[in-house]
Formats: sequence, structure tokens, C-alpha cells
Amino acid sequence: MHRPSVSPPTSARPPRRPLAALAAAAGAVLAGALTLSAVPASATNAAAPSPAADVRAANVADGFAGVNAWGQNGTTGGAGGQTVDVDTAAEFLSAIANPNPLVIRVNGTISLSGGPMHDVTSNKTIVGVGSNSGITGGGLNIGLPLSDSITAPPANAVKNVVIRNMKITNCPDDCVNVQMFSHHIWIDHNDLSDQSDGALDVKRGSSYVTVSWNRFHDSDKNMLLGHDDDNDAQDVGRLKVTYHHNFFDGSKQRNPRVRFGEPVHLYNNYYLNVTGYGAASQMNAGVMVENNYFDNVEKPTRTDVGGDPGRIVARGNIVVNSEDPIVQRGSVQEPRTYYAYTLDPAANVPSIVRSGAGLGKVGVPTASAATRAAADAAPVGWAAEGGGTTGGAGGATVDVDTASEFLDVVRDSGSHVIRVHGMLSISGMQDVGSDKTIIGVGANSGFTGGGLDVDGVDNVIIRNLNFRDSGDDGVNVTDGSHHVWIDHNDFAGSDDGTVDIKRGSDYVTVSWNRTHDQAKDMLLGHSDGNGGQDRGRLRVTYHHNWFDGTAERHPRVRFGNPVHVFNNYVANADYGAASNTEGGVLAENNHFENVPEPLVIGVYDGPAGSLVERGNVYVNSGAPETGGTVKPIPYSYSLDRGADVKAIVTAGAGTGKM
Repeated sequence: MHRPSVSPPTSARPPRRPLAALAAAAGAVLAGALTLSAVPASATNAAAPSPAADVRAANVADGFAGVNAWGQNGTTGGAGGQTVDVDTAAEFLSAIANPNPLVIRVNGTISLSGGPMHDVTSNKTIVGVGSNSGITGGGLNIGLPLSDSITAPPANAVKNVVIRNMKITNCPDDCVNVQMFSHHIWIDHNDLSDQSDGALDVKRGSSYVTVSWNRFHDSDKNMLLGHDDDNDAQDVGRLKVTYHHNFFDGSKQRNPRVRFGEPVHLYNNYYLNVTGYGAASQMNAGVMVENNYFDNVEKPTRTDVGGDPGRIVARGNIVVNSEDPIVQRGSVQEPRTYYAYTLDPAANVPSIVRSGAGLGKVGVPTASAATRAAADAAPVGWAAEGGGTTGGAGGATVDVDTASEFLDVVRDSGSHVIRVHGMLSISGMQDVGSDKTIIGVGANSGFTGGGLDVDGVDNVIIRNLNFRDSGDDGVNVTDGSHHVWIDHNDFAGSDDGTVDIKRGSDYVTVSWNRTHDQAKDMLLGHSDGNGGQDRGRLRVTYHHNWFDGTAERHPRVRFGNPVHVFNNYVANADYGAASNTEGGVLAENNHFENVPEPLVIGVYDGPAGSLVERGNVYVNSGAPETGGTVKPIPYSYSLDRGADVKAIVTAGAGTGKM
């Protein structure tokens, strides 16, 4: 048994809890560090690219594919063009050859013939539908015909191509080939296997490519970057590629093999049972290898696979059960010169990549997190059922900036939209009447010293408000209240809960809120003995909330079934969501970080409820408890991937995002 080794972490963003669990289990050993220095960009790239933003949200190209360069700002594929559905080879080949922008939705497995490789034109998105769509018997060529005489990017180079969620297998040549100065290519969430040559080759001057969240298996020569040792005229200063969060599942070699390119960025990839080698650098290529996880990899990195050696800088990686340590040589240009990115701790890479890479993990393309959150004009989930929740829509709009003005209108029996200006000091729990929308103006409006009591009423919306230092709850929904939407608020410092829902209340959505500086967070269900009032009610949706260091109740559930908890970010808590006393909780695609008990049944020795989980991400967290069955969710909704939830929720939750 080989002891694990850890290459030095980057100084730019050290892990919050640096490999404590791994060190305790096996004794981490630090590999020697090399000094990182910047290498000037090649003179062949006259115009410096514009750095891209850090975009981890689903459906946005990151890494080099997101950089503004060569006249193309990021990679959008066929966005803006027509969407076509194909399920035959003839339809598919016609669509990928079309000169216009297209989003091509592939339904089922399409068998290709008539040649090993099939050309893809510019401005295309090729996306598989479901988790079993793709092509077999042929590969995709992204690029002009080969020509040694062309040594600079031509105006008609193929560009702006997205390939996602495709199963590509049984390829007589490559599965995907990118060549002849093709640029801005994003290859994401695919499954590639059983090819005669490479699974995914990038060569002959191509650049600004990102290869992310793919699974490679049943593969010998996996990924080549750089045509051959003599192709410097086309390749030097180009071949800029990002490889991240890929699962190299027994792929023997070339994961990737790199010539000439710099910087080539490999981060957060998972290498498992690789009998040849992981990544190789030759012909003076510059490869940055950081926060990857190598398990049973004979040679994690090499510079001696042929031709002149290349350069490798490694930092933050973990190597276990492997013959050789990571090989490093020289210095490499810093990828952050081109784009921002967020590293997952290497210790978490196996679980993150196993759960997130490959097919069936891609949702419907959406706008950015903040834009989508702000655009929510109506609730998602239970508050939209049974007639929906409209608050004070149709009534008078009233602006208030004193507590007395607010209390006069909020208790009124009519419909009102109440716009709160600034922080209003109230005491105790103040009653809210039916048919009210209470909304803060700006990011710094709300209440201090007391909370809102939604007691025996219906059709209430509470949005964009700060709740501070209530002597009881921030918001209490009780005594049969129904159709309530609590959205985009910020809760802190309450003596009891932030949002408690109890005593037969129903049809509630709690979304995009931030809670912090608080012990007890959200209670659903008054007590274990309140079944007579609560059974068949307490149907609540919790989504995209940021539970930021609150200790417990995210939520704690009694009797409600189904209670839907999805796409929430729970950080630094004692426990996450709990199901007690006939509760039925579906927890899906949430992100738990530093939570010893992320999902619990029967908390504090209370009777166990039912809890079903799927698609969640657990970082530095314990194992979830599950059991029983949960009633089906009756409404439609879109899920963000668990791996993207942290970035989406921290960008979009709380006040000032509307």
C-alpha cells in the first residue's frame, strides 16, 4: 500500500480544511514545491485576450472556452438560432452541416455510417436528450481540412461549438477531433468510449477549448493535445485548453498528452485505475496540474513520453495507491492570467466528480443565477399550487418608512403592495392581513426588534426584507395560513426561528433567502403531538436558500408530506434537513459543506420520518440518513446541478438581488 502524497496547495486559495480527513486516515506527505513564475505570452498571439469571469453556474462555458479572444467572446454554440430535434442519421448529419446557428437536440442513439468522421460547422450546440442519447459508429470533426501550409488562424476557422450530454462510442477513428485553428469549443458532460484512436484530440493550432465534466472509459489513447513533435509552426502560442472535473475511469494513457500548448490547465479531475500514465508534457508545453485526485495511477504525470520534455507545475493534488509521485519540471504561465476559477479541495474530487460527471446531469439552459433569481415574478413549488399566490397584486401600492405607517396598512383587510423603505423598529410579532405583498426597497430595508406573524390568513408575499434581532421568530406562519411566499430575504439574530411554519398551515414556498448568525433556523410542524391539525397539510417547498452557519433546522419537519427541499446551500451547520414524526422529505441537488449530519431522520430522539435523497453534494460532511417513502411532487420544476448550487445560491440569495 502506497502512502498518499499531496502536492503543495495554491497560495491563491488554500483549502478551508486542508485534507484533514485524509491525513488522519493515512498520513499525508507533502511533495516538494517548485516556484511558480509567469512566462510571457508567445509573440504569435499579438492581441492579449480579455480575462473571463468566474462562472460555475450550469450552462455557461468556463475556462479557456469562456475567454474573449480571436474575435469571439466566450462559447455560446447555437444560442439564438433555431432548435431542431433529430433522431435519425440523415437528420443529424444535415443539422451539423447547416451553415446557420442551431441547437441540435439528439433523441436516442443514432448510428452513423459513410465515413469515420463527420464535420461540424460553426455556431452549433449538440446536446443529448436525457441520459441515453448520442451517436455510435462515427465521430465528430470540428475543423477545416488539414493543411500544413496554414500557420495562422484563418478567417473561416470553425468556432463556437458546444457538445454536451452525448454518449459517443464505438468510433472507428476519434470520438471528437478538434483541428485546424478551431476555437471556442466546449465539450462538457459527455461519455466517450471504445474508439480506435483518440477519444478527444485537439491539435493543429486549435485553442480556447474547455473539456469539462466528461467520463472517459474503455479507452487506450484517450486525449492528445498537439499533433506531433514537428508541428510547432501551427501550435506554439496556441493549444490553450482547460480540462476540469473529468472522470478518467481506467483510460490507459494520454489524459491528456500535451505538446507545445501553454498554459494547459488540469484541475479537479479524478484519475482512477490508469495503468499507463495520467498527464504528459513534452515539446516545451506548459501544464498546470492542480487539485486533481490520482488513485491507482502508475505514473500520475510524465515529461519523458517522447521528444523534448515539457514543463509541469503541480499544486494541491492527492496521489494514492500509485507507483510514482507527480513529476514536476520548470515553470508554467498562470491560468488566472486568462480567467478566474474556483477550486474544489482535492480530497472532495472523487465524490464530486463521480456524482457530477457524465450523462444526465445537464439541465435546460438558463440565464445567470442572479438574473434568473431576480426574474422570479411568481413562486415555484407549493405556493404556486391550488390557485397560486399573488399577494397584494391588484391593490393599492403604499410606501412606508415608519413603523406606525407600516402597522396601519399591514393589518388592513384590503389588498396592498407595501414598499418598505429603510429599517423599521418594531416589537413583538406583528400580524399580517390577507392579500398582502410586503417588499423591501433596495438591499437595506426591513425590520429590527420584532417579526411578522402570518396567522390564520392567506395569499401573503414577503420579499427582499432584512429581519434583525427579533425577540421571537423572523416570520411565523401559523393557524391554517396558506398560500404564502417568503423569498429573497435575509434573517439573522432571532431569539427563536427565522421562518417557522406550523399548526395546519399549507401551500408555502420559502426561496432564495439567506439565514445567518442564528442557532435554530426553520421549523415545519409545531410538535410531535399536533398531528390532528397538521396531517395532510404543511406542504412546503424550500429551494435556493443559503443556510450560512446556522446550527440546525434546514428545515426540521414534522407531519408534512411531501416537503420538497432542493438546490439549497447548507454550510457549517450541526445538521441539515431533518424528518421527524410522519414527515416526508425529498431532498435533491442540495450542497452540504462542513455539515456532520446533512440529512437526518428522527433528530433529538424524536420519531423518525421518511426522507429520500438524490443528487446532493456532500463536502467535508457526513453520510446522509434516509428511509421510507415520500409522496410524489405534483408540480414541475427545474433543478440546478448539486455541483453548481454553491455558486448559484451565494450569488442569488438574500436581499438586493431583485
